[in-house]
Amino acid sequence: MTGHVSERSLAGRVLVVDDERPNRLYLRKLLSARGCEVIEAENGPVALERAHGMRPDLILVDVVMPGMDGFELCGKLKSDPRCAEVPVVMVTAKTKIDDLARAFEMGALDYIRKPFNPRELVLRVGNALELKRSNESLQRWKTRVSNELRLAGTIQRTFFSDKPFFSSSFEIRIAYQPCMDVGGDAFDIVELPSGRLCVYVGDVSGHGVAPAMISTYLKASFGELVRNMPDAGPADLCNELHARFRQSVDASSYYATFFVAIHDPETNVWRCMNCGHPSPLLVRDGKSGAADLFEEGGGVPIGFPMLGDAPYRREDEVAVQAEEGTYFVLYTDGILEARHEASGELCGRDSLRALAGEVLARENEFNKARGLLREVQQRGYSLEGDDCTSVCIYMKRKREVALERFSPPELEEVSRLAAETEGLLKDRGWSEDAAASARLLLMEHGANIVYHSELAEDETFWVQINLGDEVCRIVAIDRGREWNIDRRSRRGDEEDMLAEGGRGLAIIDAVADYVERYRINHSNVSFFVIRREQRETE
Repeated sequence: MTGHVSERSLAGRVLVVDDERPNRLYLRKLLSARGCEVIEAENGPVALERAHGMRPDLILVDVVMPGMDGFELCGKLKSDPRCAEVPVVMVTAKTKIDDLARAFEMGALDYIRKPFNPRELVLRVGNALELKRSNESLQRWKTRVSNELRLAGTIQRTFFSDKPFFSSSFEIRIAYQPCMDVGGDAFDIVELPSGRLCVYVGDVSGHGVAPAMISTYLKASFGELVRNMPDAGPADLCNELHARFRQSVDASSYYATFFVAIHDPETNVWRCMNCGHPSPLLVRDGKSGAADLFEEGGGVPIGFPMLGDAPYRREDEVAVQAEEGTYFVLYTDGILEARHEASGELCGRDSLRALAGEVLARENEFNKARGLLREVQQRGYSLEGDDCTSVCIYMKRKREVALERFSPPELEEVSRLAAETEGLLKDRGWSEDAAASARLLLMEHGANIVYHSELAEDETFWVQINLGDEVCRIVAIDRGREWNIDRRSRRGDEEDMLAEGGRGLAIIDAVADYVERYRINHSNVSFFVIRREQRETE
């Protein structure tokens, strides 16, 4: 143990584990002289205790010790979350490859042979300490980036709202599941003048921060376009979006598949443009059809390099009749490319079509888009490899709409509406209890609108009653003040919820079998469900 010793300065807390006191004293002197704080342990159990309590930066472990040897100690240290990240350097007189291999298998970072050269020991200890500091710095950076991505994802999800859309003719549900905190899918529902409606889904190439930023730009840009060009068709809008994309995104590796559909209430037709996106599904009565309406993949993606200024033609638009009782399902390729966890097979279009038929036929599946993603996962496909978006557009059957009304905020009108709904359910063969529950729900919700929405006398709120075989679905929309229901619920303010300032909320939650409440575009949107079977068997 002689020779010229490097004057390298060290810093860190080092735990020296050796059953021979002279060895510990020598290592203490050598390392302390170069700035290390040295802790000693004479055996394995003491070393474990001190590693847990004193959190060293490095542990030097002698291999040959009575009782718990160095290999066993190293294994215990590395299997304990409290000290698993602390580097372990084995000090050994063993020279066989098998012994050295065992040290690495147990998790050791390095080894030093006895008798060791002081200069070598100082260098190896210094390298191990520097590596730990680098790893800790990297971990801090990863934590900071992770926190920033999580915040970015939270902000992005507020921008990409998955809240539903309700109208006289449509119910649209969205489910969005990014594979990271931020995602590269884009989607939106845009109401246009004259009752026209625009729905689109896009998918930016790649994963990570850049695609997430591009998808956010895509939504902002297309939203501006469709509002500034309200009479334009899908092809013209996509051409303009393509030009803007290439001007703003100066990287040929990024582009976006895109599918847009615009509904015209005068013709009851969706005019669609497919820009390299997976073809949508048209499902009615559990059967998928009209797949040949959309050429596989459609045109080229938005922003694809080496294209002209106007790659999309009006004659390539596809017209889809908005046939009542039909689901129009848009989605991104993350669902198609989901791999089965057992077989490794891709989900693919055929499997997705079959699963969609099952989910959409369920009357008690209220968010069909979310139900579709859940069903794919329950069938063994992993959705963690890519962003996944599902948009389910339901074109309501006229016979399902039992009642629709714009009602003034007057208690007498609310009472009349509630009584009429009760009568409708009884006429359809529903039990008195179920019909009475619907009436009570409408009375309480309507009373809150009358007393607390602050609607003007000339304003109205919209109510639609949809009756299926087993489910009564009630949608109510008013442009009154926001209820702040979630804040009240978290606060546990039961007295306020039962008082005149919102007394119906607790009653409604008790009466309804399912409740959703949203604030969308300055309106309160409420969705209630009363199940026929449960009411009649209670």
